[in-house]
Amino acid sequence: MIRDRILFGRKSKVFTLQWHLTNACPFNCKHCYDRSQRENLQLDEALRVLNSFEAFCKHKSVEGRVCLTGGDPFLYPFFWDLYESITSRKFKTSILGNPISDSNIRRLINIQKPIYYQVSLEGLKENNDKIRGAGHFEQVLSFLERAEESSLQTHVMLTLTKSNLKDVIPLGEYLRDLAHRFTFNRLSRTGEAVSIEMPTKGDYIEFLKEYIKAAKHNSIFGYKDNLFNIYRHNFGSALLPGCTGAGCGAAFNFMALLPDGEVHACRKFPSLLGSIAKLDLIEIYDSKEAERYRQRPTACRKCKIRNSCGGCPAVSYGFGLDPLEDLDPYCFIRHKP
Repeated sequence: MIRDRILFGRKSKVFTLQWHLTNACPFNCKHCYDRSQRENLQLDEALRVLNSFEAFCKHKSVEGRVCLTGGDPFLYPFFWDLYESITSRKFKTSILGNPISDSNIRRLINIQKPIYYQVSLEGLKENNDKIRGAGHFEQVLSFLERAEESSLQTHVMLTLTKSNLKDVIPLGEYLRDLAHRFTFNRLSRTGEAVSIEMPTKGDYIEFLKEYIKAAKHNSIFGYKDNLFNIYRHNFGSALLPGCTGAGCGAAFNFMALLPDGEVHACRKFPSLLGSIAKLDLIEIYDSKEAERYRQRPTACRKCKIRNSCGGCPAVSYGFGLDPLEDLDPYCFIRHKP
């Protein structure tokens, strides 16, 4: 089990390595975080990463999980070899990707059924296809139906902006019988997304209220944004696990591995911790850089819900703030004097 020496009481029995296998992708989404031409790891290099991850999990006494994503993870040339090796080591898996064919669904399940397979929608058809390209909405719906027939659990994620704020709840209702879980996260204005408008703080707070009301009548609505815990705290309710199961789990129970071997605290903004070409995962996790992210923003240190929140440092970064120092610009908690 991993414990945080700074935030008393925060602990986790599970650690997730979010592995971005490649930046290659057939879509050209307007809010893509990274279209850089990063070199992919060769299979022998990827297997060494697995060795390092095994050693890390044993050293930290945690259950290791591997979340495979991209770009499009299925465009990684060694995807199937790597997937078989991951599952042979008894790691549970999840996939964040694009719709796949029936044959790939069957092949995936025959090797090991992932905990879930997550696809993205950015609103109802009109809004989604403006962002992800014509025909994408229908492709995703077709995949969700086929995945359900194969008993593959599906999640749908939306990246929230000003333009699709009003689509979130209607989309969740539309997906009621098509997906097992529907969540959203706020856009990090990095990469291609620097010029995309975000909702005002006031509009976002009102939206959260409406989302909570809608979630009472639709079981697929999930609570990923850590700021939901402000409402829970205000009403004396048990706090939710938030973004990664420990509020913001950046460099705590979660790290992101990029195609070229860079390891970041979070994929959604530049948060480099080290490279597997020079250090193993234990050394990267125990580094001073990782410790700084685990400490949460300085502005959150005295907050009563810091263990289950921490805001979103990626959103802060996108607003030109210091993710290690400043408060999430959408935070609305009020502390008693």
